[in-house]
Amino acid sequence: MLLVFIDESSDEKFKEYLGLCCAVVNSRFYGPIKQRFQAILQKGGWSETIEFKGQYLFSATRGDTSVGLDKRIDMASQIIALTASKTNSRMTFVHAGTKTKDQKAEYLSLLPDLLKRALPRAGTGPGKNLITLHCDCRSDISCDQIRQAVSAAIKTRGYTLVEDIVQSRSGFHTVGILFADIVGYLAARYQTISTDSELFVNLSPEQLSKNGKYRKLTTSTNLLGLIKRFRLFEVK
Repeated sequence: MLLVFIDESSDEKFKEYLGLCCAVVNSRFYGPIKQRFQAILQKGGWSETIEFKGQYLFSATRGDTSVGLDKRIDMASQIIALTASKTNSRMTFVHAGTKTKDQKAEYLSLLPDLLKRALPRAGTGPGKNLITLHCDCRSDISCDQIRQAVSAAIKTRGYTLVEDIVQSRSGFHTVGILFADIVGYLAARYQTISTDSELFVNLSPEQLSKNGKYRKLTTSTNLLGLIKRFRLFEVK
């Protein structure tokens, strides 16, 4: 059985940007990954009452402010490393970025295509054609609307949805959604900051080392590079 997790990302500067990230993991890998993810947060001193969100990685004033930025990046690196062994991938990520004036409509329109790209063809063994779909809560989108949007895509890939769509408020226990959040945030930073790449033209190496956007871009790129199965695309 495959477990599928969806989260979206935005950008404070580029108001029309919408990023949608899909994280897929086989159920047999989920238990150990969740335990190790939570252990990393606990060892790093991150409060269980505060979500470990991607947008907190580079902000000293948001999230658990008792944990410094270098420590947050180190924790994120350890967390992303859980997605693969030395030889195999344990999780697959697909991220789509686009511009839209209607975030809700674009979310529902983009999600089926994202699932088609993220889901392999269903296997033929017992339980191999089952999936669960967990999405971070959006107050403007219901489970019914998501189900109607994705039903055809799920069927096309040969899967049966276990029960119904699940919408969860992300936090310490929603590890799959947190993975989609963190990877989605990093991918969104890569896409949006690259758009502003002219900001780095003619900067000296010393100036680049002190440039917050450049550091955020390089750190995001390096963290994404730890993922063995990651696809990034833009919707024109």
